[in-house]
Amino acid sequence: MTSRPSKTGAFNSPFQWSTAWPGVSSAGRSIAAIAIFAICALAAFASAQNRMPEYDVKAAYLFNFGKFVRFTPPDANGERQNFDICIVGEDPLGVTLDDLTQNEQLDGKPVRVLRLKTAAEARQCAIAYISASEGSRVKNDLDALRGQPVLTVSDSDKFIQNGGMIQFVTQQNHVRFAVNLDAVRSARLGLSSELLRVAISVTGKPSAEVLQ
Repeated sequence: MTSRPSKTGAFNSPFQWSTAWPGVSSAGRSIAAIAIFAICALAAFASAQNRMPEYDVKAAYLFNFGKFVRFTPPDANGERQNFDICIVGEDPLGVTLDDLTQNEQLDGKPVRVLRLKTAAEARQCAIAYISASEGSRVKNDLDALRGQPVLTVSDSDKFIQNGGMIQFVTQQNHVRFAVNLDAVRSARLGLSSELLRVAISVTGKPSAEVLQ
């Protein structure tokens, strides 16, 4: 039976992490802690993934992507009252993402998880996860969001080639991700160099300022 690793003993590292995650359940804290640790030590995270359901890992990544994206200019996100993580199409992530984001803030704004029927509804979102259930509609979904300061993420095949920004890739039963910097730059977004170092592949050219 697949189980989620506990916070204690899930990994050993020289890094020290705060154990205070207000408003997030113990399961959510375990997933979030492992996802953050992945940014510094992917090998340890890959080992921990053996005990985590695929979509729990993806939900944890999705939430933590919000900590490594910046809107350029900074006021591109200024009109938003919330930091909305939107799911377009069928939701395979379940309650895990809700659990992780409860009472959390990103970019100084309360995090909300929204389930939307169309990509056009996600134009005011900070992150749009386009479900693989969208199938042949993915290209149209990306067209609907093109030019908007929205980080697009999916596990749909050829998402990067179709102009998406981050694509989840399963490699040897572990969840990884690829990045399309041309798409990121065209939306006037910036991604942390720490996040790029964890990606299995990075295509395109970075923004003028690569975030450290």
